[in-house]
Amino acid sequence: MMMKIFLIVICMISVIESVPLSEFFPNGPTAGDEVFPSNDDQSTNALPLPRIFPYFNNNHRQIYLANNGLFSFLGPIYQYVPTPFPLNDSRRLIAGFWSDIDTRGYIPSGNKVYYQIYASQSNNSVFEKGKRYVQDYFPGERSFNPLMIITGTWYRVGAFSQQTHLTNTFQIVLVTDEIRSFAFLLYHELQWASPQSSYFNDSYSSNEIGGQAGFNAGDGIVFEMLPYSRTTYVRRLVNISNINVPGLFVFRIDTESINVGGCSNNSNLLFRPRRGSQLGSTPITVQGRCFTNRSDGDIKCRFGESIIVDAIVVSEFQAICLTPSVPLPTFINLYLSIDGGITYELFPNTFTYTPVEYGLSTTDDTQVIILNRAEIIVSIDDEVILGWYLSETTTNNWRNDTIRLEIQICSIALNESNGGIIKNTCIVLQTNLIPQLGFQSTSVTIPSISNNSLPTVFFRIIARDILTNITYAGLNSALIVLHDSRINTTDYCNTWASTQASPLTWNDNLLPCPLTLSQARVARCCYEPDPLCMENSYNSSINCRLHRERPDHDELSAIACYLSRSTNQWHAATECCYDAIGQLITRGTGGGTDDRYQPSSYPILHFFSDTLPFLACCLLTSNDETCSRYFNFRPHRRGSNSPHSWGGTWGDPHFTTLDGSTYTFNGYGEYTYLAITNSSTSNNTAFNSSIENFVFNVQIRATPFDSLNNGATVIRGIAAKSNDFLAQNMSITISRREMLIIRRGNETLDLDSINDDTISTNNSLILFFPEMTLERNRTNGILILSWFIGVSIRITPILITNALVLNIDISVSGLYQNRTFGLLGLYDNDPTNDLRAQNGTIIGLSNTLTIEQIHRQFGQTWAINPNDSLFHYETGDSAANYAQQNLLYIPLFTYPEPSVSQVNSILAACNIESSSSNRSIWTIAQQTCYYDIAVTNNTSLGQASAIAADNIIQVSIDQRNPPEFNLDLPLIIIINESTPMIINFTAVSQYTSNIVYNLIRGPFSATFDNETAIFYWQNPSLNDSNTAIRVTARDTLYNLLSTHELVVHIVGRNIDETTTSTSSTTSTTTTTTSTTSSSRESSDGYVILVSSIFVLMNIIEIFYYC
Repeated sequence: MMMKIFLIVICMISVIESVPLSEFFPNGPTAGDEVFPSNDDQSTNALPLPRIFPYFNNNHRQIYLANNGLFSFLGPIYQYVPTPFPLNDSRRLIAGFWSDIDTRGYIPSGNKVYYQIYASQSNNSVFEKGKRYVQDYFPGERSFNPLMIITGTWYRVGAFSQQTHLTNTFQIVLVTDEIRSFAFLLYHELQWASPQSSYFNDSYSSNEIGGQAGFNAGDGIVFEMLPYSRTTYVRRLVNISNINVPGLFVFRIDTESINVGGCSNNSNLLFRPRRGSQLGSTPITVQGRCFTNRSDGDIKCRFGESIIVDAIVVSEFQAICLTPSVPLPTFINLYLSIDGGITYELFPNTFTYTPVEYGLSTTDDTQVIILNRAEIIVSIDDEVILGWYLSETTTNNWRNDTIRLEIQICSIALNESNGGIIKNTCIVLQTNLIPQLGFQSTSVTIPSISNNSLPTVFFRIIARDILTNITYAGLNSALIVLHDSRINTTDYCNTWASTQASPLTWNDNLLPCPLTLSQARVARCCYEPDPLCMENSYNSSINCRLHRERPDHDELSAIACYLSRSTNQWHAATECCYDAIGQLITRGTGGGTDDRYQPSSYPILHFFSDTLPFLACCLLTSNDETCSRYFNFRPHRRGSNSPHSWGGTWGDPHFTTLDGSTYTFNGYGEYTYLAITNSSTSNNTAFNSSIENFVFNVQIRATPFDSLNNGATVIRGIAAKSNDFLAQNMSITISRREMLIIRRGNETLDLDSINDDTISTNNSLILFFPEMTLERNRTNGILILSWFIGVSIRITPILITNALVLNIDISVSGLYQNRTFGLLGLYDNDPTNDLRAQNGTIIGLSNTLTIEQIHRQFGQTWAINPNDSLFHYETGDSAANYAQQNLLYIPLFTYPEPSVSQVNSILAACNIESSSSNRSIWTIAQQTCYYDIAVTNNTSLGQASAIAADNIIQVSIDQRNPPEFNLDLPLIIIINESTPMIINFTAVSQYTSNIVYNLIRGPFSATFDNETAIFYWQNPSLNDSNTAIRVTARDTLYNLLSTHELVVHIVGRNIDETTTSTSSTTSTTTTTTSTTSSSRESSDGYVILVSSIFVLMNIIEIFYYC
């Protein structure tokens, strides 16, 4: 039998002490407690709990109080002589002093048992006391605000049989916020150890079984027992403690094991927050070791293997360390020393240095914000209002009232040696500000800070003790650019341009831009939103502040921009920006460009190599030449219908494959959802997990919907891993407590464990890892896991009748066509072979097979080998269990037939006309909604399934390809003046040959045929140089629109070709041209230079891409 026993380091007190009654939580009639009638060995009935109480990783909605000194959860306990822990038979309990207590004897004002359940914040003193206990004795925990407190007080109680000469007084207090739970055991007086105690002394007797105190999970395995339990020495509990407060014991009790509060040599080492800016100065609270009688110099934190920081001792239980700054975001081990740095202990969790943020729209929470600016740029002599937030958690760590705030502005520079940052000059703007709890602000004037014409700076709020000069905290802003309007940025731009290599040397093999915004939104595998565009505000012309049109340039402003997730071998990427009607912008400052460095993977290099030059060359100057020069080195990228696909699973599991087939599979087990291999597969290729070379592997876990309905299953877990050498398993599962457990490798990610002093400026929290990102929506809890190789998984938690269900959809790059296995089928644009069993057998089309055939011949074959599991398992669970259940479980194979009255109710819930009896004409959303309600009798599940199915349908609509222009069309053409030009703008649709064309912008003297898409310009003149020609193509079947825009540069006839050609830039296409004199084009035809041009792209010469 596995047994987990926890050691409590006991603080012995030389004199008899205990918790005074004044320190007890309010109790008795004056506190409004319920009085348990006098009895012997009785228990209350189940007391309903208004809030969830988590205990031993299980949620509880009721509790029992036993007269014999304990609370129980799964049933009443009447036993009077305690049995040694661990106990099974579901005896899940918390014992303060379990013994044969008899309250029938008369004791003046005593021999009473009181209890109360607090769930209203109206009794502030009780909740404040519970909150303070957690803050004081668990300083490593994030902020805690209790929602329910349960008290049980045994006041001067006697022993059996009606003994009254010796009495015991103790209290059990349970505190929870429905996520975390804590127990406080308070002992004032223990005069008797057992009913056999005849007098009050501290002697040992082998004839007595003393009271028993502690925690028991009820599984016969896990327990925690307080010292001296079951002995006559149990009376010593009033003199000892696990937190050095005689008679007080504190524990965290919601997890699978009991965690001791306070400090000891055996306590778990904890710290929080687990994340902080790479700019440093984040105060980390450390807990676990006792800091009694130790000076600040004795306690040290080591970050990684070399950076050592002296700690500040706050109390015997906690100290704080300020994080040092680092050049690059990273994950780092944290160590603690309590002997002056002689030895160090490793904390079990790593600390994450988050990337610096840029501007005012960030992917994370910032600590200092600018309230009166909405740009990434501020100017010298501007007055800005800074705002920040100081939490109670932070200010409680300040040892006295001599803390004052200092406002600094600091500059950073690029570290050329490692691609990171170097912190340079800091200038003090204000001093001696008195800190205020909560939100605070102040106004500062921006000074000149460096000789750099375009310095990058951030604001920092320092909390410093004016007596000791010790810094307790530093709050940082995002990075902003400091502009001196008296200095022309042209020199900065020209200096930058002089160091740049031709884009031809680094922008090959980049993803093309999706032609439309709707395509970009759903192609999560390959593109992510630009964080510098305001989230979900697409209707604003100033949404993307770095991609607005320039005045008098007839350009378009972007309402949304997307960044490619993947990089090429030179770490480059591309940005795609879209106008108000969702069309790709390929000209001017509103358009996206190729980036020398991918922003998510190389944020600092991207900022200094791409963003700052863009500001200097285009946005901070009116010089068109410098902006054109920037676009020479950071060219726009044209669009195309790049392939990618989407699949998903929802409800009582319904599946849509990557090729669009739909089916239902009610498995109970863990299954290969999507496996991507290194090589192409044929239709009948078998899958062998032990020998396959995976690029990517995803597994799902399905379990019965509830214990009362064994005919339906739902998704309750997903796990994935890529083949990157730094990759770790990502496991997202639903716990017994109906909570998401998010694990990376062996570490549980606490997405709420951030600095309490942050200010949310974005609805999403994003964590960056070497091979992927994890994004959580703060409002709806949706998780998006995106791997840089071209796979993105969205996990939508759905709360159904106090239970969680996971709906999943996945976006996959077209790179992986003909390389996939699993429940999502073979991705090859052929739905007929999607239901391929693990042995390679294609069992047929889903609409020709029964649910049972799909289950036995296809779904069950994809059960994983337990040895290949990527999942995390709670205690008592295992991969072998799910493998066994896959074989044993038999779902409902017949289509459910509800009663007539039920049918009408289901039809209404699923938005189906009552007269519509032909199920074949129902939408997928209606079919799955009806099925799920009929099987589970749960309307919420069915309606959630309908929403998920509608989303899948909308994705398929958004993925549709608009007409695609000939990929040989350039974005820039250079011609001689007076040279007639003809351009064929014909586009091709994969859905119809009927396409409507329109010339949206062009020279007045040109003509355009809306039927043939032929553009003709007889006599271009120098006055029309840099003319933009914008043409749209719309198919008549789905009304899909695409746009192509090119710019014509007109030059004199006797142009020096050699000189002019040096300004050529790049794209992803080549243009077919017919010229009467020599021409030069870049290797992929972004710029076409001709001295005499007749550009006619015949329809039969167009490349068709369907």
